[in-house]
Amino acid sequence: MEQYEQKIDLYFDLKDSQDSTREAYRRRMKAFLTYMEDLNRPLEDMNEEGIQQYILYLKKERGLSAGTINNYISSIKFFFTYVLISFA
Repeated sequence: MEQYEQKIDLYFDLKDSQDSTREAYRRRMKAFLTYMEDLNRPLEDMNEEGIQQYILYLKKERGLSAGTINNYISSIKFFFTYVLISFA
């Protein structure tokens, strides 16, 4: 996650986001990246099905509510749209 920190900070600085928002997104992105590492799946191989599996994990294994899962989905979208795309 360290290699993405500068890009994440730039995005949130441009949006003038509150520290609590930044921290929430970072926590959820880190949880997703940890999940991927635990499965030995590189981000380059991630696809829609893999993300759906993660969402099912959040729902079934972690027992998270729909609202909380939506927050995770927003963080994942942010990560893939604004962080990874700029590294490609």
